[in-house]
Amino acid sequence: MTGMEAERFTLRDARPEDDPAIAALVIDGFLDKFRPVFGRGMEESVRIMERWVSLEHFSGGVQSFVVEGCEAGEVVASVGVRVSPADDEVMARGLWRALSRNLGFLRAMWATTLLSYPRYSARSSEAYVERLVVAPGFRNQGMARSLLAAAEDLARQKEKRTVGLHVSGNNIPALKLYEDEGYVEVSRQRSLLTARFLKIRDWIYLRKDLSPSVRKEAPL
Repeated sequence: MTGMEAERFTLRDARPEDDPAIAALVIDGFLDKFRPVFGRGMEESVRIMERWVSLEHFSGGVQSFVVEGCEAGEVVASVGVRVSPADDEVMARGLWRALSRNLGFLRAMWATTLLSYPRYSARSSEAYVERLVVAPGFRNQGMARSLLAAAEDLARQKEKRTVGLHVSGNNIPALKLYEDEGYVEVSRQRSLLTARFLKIRDWIYLRKDLSPSVRKEAPL
């Protein structure tokens, strides 16, 4: 990417007013996963995801970054990074209320079951990367790599020793990115349920040990 092209984009901390744009970006970026979850409730999915993003920021110990496009406020990529303990009870209650209010009891139960994968046990010494996503029309421009680097910088600031994340086994481009950036496979979760309905059999947990050395800047 040329310098002029790079200047079109700005990587910055997310603000509360970015939550709706982040939610829409996540739904669009992971549409193949969310369509089976929400079914005919796709219209409600953005409202549910917006509530979840807000819960992450206020109760989930998550900080987010966004990449802003040509127009001010146009969010074209984002990542969330869990760096503080989450209030799991508040998170679970808030998500259930959003699901049941928008989908009804039975569909909310179905969505909760599928969204429970992959499972992760938080570690105080580890930052955890959530929902790294780039809008389809802006991929292959280095944004994911830059957001990942920003997540790792935040982890170092918070004195974390490692960064962890999950990726589906069939997401080959993401796997290659993470491996190129020094992440190694630690474990796998296998689910017949998500294999059947989401076409995802393996959830791969990757981890990277953080070096105290200063990294090189990754271009947008």
